Amino acid sequence: MSDTTILLIRHGQSEGNIRGLFTGHSGYPLTDLGHKQAEMTADYIYKNYKVDAVYSSDLPRAFQTAEHTAHIFGLPIVTDCRLREINAGKWENIPFSDLSSQFPEAYTIWRQDLIHFSADGGESVLDVADRAVEALHSIAVSNLGKCVAVVAHATTIRTALWKILGKPESAMQELSWGGNCAISELVFSEDKLLIKAMNFTDHLSGFESVLPKSI
Repeated sequence: MSDTTILLIRHGQSEGNIRGLFTGHSGYPLTDLGHKQAEMTADYIYKNYKVDAVYSSDLPRAFQTAEHTAHIFGLPIVTDCRLREINAGKWENIPFSDLSSQFPEAYTIWRQDLIHFSADGGESVLDVADRAVEALHSIAVSNLGKCVAVVAHATTIRTALWKILGKPESAMQELSWGGNCAISELVFSEDKLLIKAMNFTDHLSGFESVLPKSI
């Protein structure tokens, strides 16, 4: 059986992104730029891969991003809530610029010890890592020998990459946040997920957008 390829894609720019909000599970749609990024991503994937299935978080910004790739390959989208962004509890819809003043202790953990972060009323980053890798593993097992596009979110992808790398908890801070529509290529071989490339955005030349440095 040949290896399975997973193209793990962060969603395009969302309305929550341009408003500078910690969006979590909130249902913000893509901006015009977000749709452009998703279209460019779909075109790049079409020229370089033969995608057999498309999976997505069920949140609108991810699903709308996945629609571009699904359309170009003529495929349905399978949604999986395990691919969602972190449930940020009381942080949901708070501007990034206000987090340090409204939640000083939790914000310090977020910035300095991300893997142990948990917002009041939300889930932990470790929980996000567990559900994200569980989802990717089950998607790979269901699509052995195929190529699958999977659209998710910044925290979901960052934590999944950390867990797949098998690095210590302290190494979480060394990983960068992927920009909108950044692609990470994973390979599933002999029941293990491996990373071939992380957060590349060359396909978005001139249309890149990233998270603010405060995050």
